[in-house]
Amino acid sequence: MSVIGYDIGTFAANAVLLNIKGKGPSRQVHLLGLGMSQMPPGVMSQWEEQPVPARTAMSAAMKSLLKHCKLSAGKFAALSLSGDTMIIKKITMPITSQKELRKSLALEAEQYIPYPINEVIIDGHILSTDDRNGQMSVLLVAARKEVVYSYIQAISITKVLKPAVIDVDALAFYNAYDFQYPDSRDNVVLVDIGASLMHTTILYEGSPHTIKEENIGGQRITEDLEDAFEMTPDDAEAVKLGAAQAPNPAEAAEVVDRIVSNWMAALDRALESVRAEIPEYRPARILLAGGSAHLNGLAAQFQAHFHVPTEIFNPFRDVKYSVKKFDPAYIDYIGPQMAVSFGLAIRKVETI
Repeated sequence: MSVIGYDIGTFAANAVLLNIKGKGPSRQVHLLGLGMSQMPPGVMSQWEEQPVPARTAMSAAMKSLLKHCKLSAGKFAALSLSGDTMIIKKITMPITSQKELRKSLALEAEQYIPYPINEVIIDGHILSTDDRNGQMSVLLVAARKEVVYSYIQAISITKVLKPAVIDVDALAFYNAYDFQYPDSRDNVVLVDIGASLMHTTILYEGSPHTIKEENIGGQRITEDLEDAFEMTPDDAEAVKLGAAQAPNPAEAAEVVDRIVSNWMAALDRALESVRAEIPEYRPARILLAGGSAHLNGLAAQFQAHFHVPTEIFNPFRDVKYSVKKFDPAYIDYIGPQMAVSFGLAIRKVETI
């Protein structure tokens, strides 16, 4: 059965519901519903200190999107984690099968996790194996149990949704990419720049190799514009996205460029870490997603800096939908912001 993919961030919650029929080249994907809802300011950033208001806000957002976007066909929900609530790390361990991985992962992972092993939920995926030395590279994902259970509780509070999947933001974006480009084995860099965080997933021969997270998103630009020109948050957001002009356009451009430079520097560092292991690594292209992908000229700036073709990722590029229900211009515009929720919505639940 289909699930509703909910991407719940600091400032907004997104939802996508799809109907997927068939597999391979004959597969057909139909968009049944999507929407966006604002989150109460400051609630999600205080998750650990005040979990109850956060759960309540998440539940209210999911229920609101379910109602107003008419997502009645989906009764299962998929959510994803990011930030300090989880850890993603590539580790090396003795070769084992994917089936046996979970049994041995806890022992191997304990040295990489700053929490007691009984306080986290661990999963992993084999990236590559080296038969010569009997070692394999594994993508380790660990999340604190209390956070995972809080997410599950938030879904249950709605009383109309059932929890199906708890994923990771960066891997949900990768799943959306892999769904759209199933045969690609290119070295691609996926950059998702949201309001608070920037996720970078570096693919090597089509699979995730390195995942990095930076605590600097598009909201930093909005806040810096507010400070520079004593503007309201709404006016600063309009200036950031090019919908309004700042009192001093040149100074505003400097504010934006300063943060964009930080994003590119973060990607430089991530690429350097990959090249330390694979000296010949060079990405074939960079794909940008998230609300900040709408910044004027952002793709061109990344392309000029890295000398790599850079595009805005649109998960709906091959998705069918009713033009009576959805405005094509809006679908094209909102696509980059829906990368994570799309990656969650393609997950399935088998029912008996």
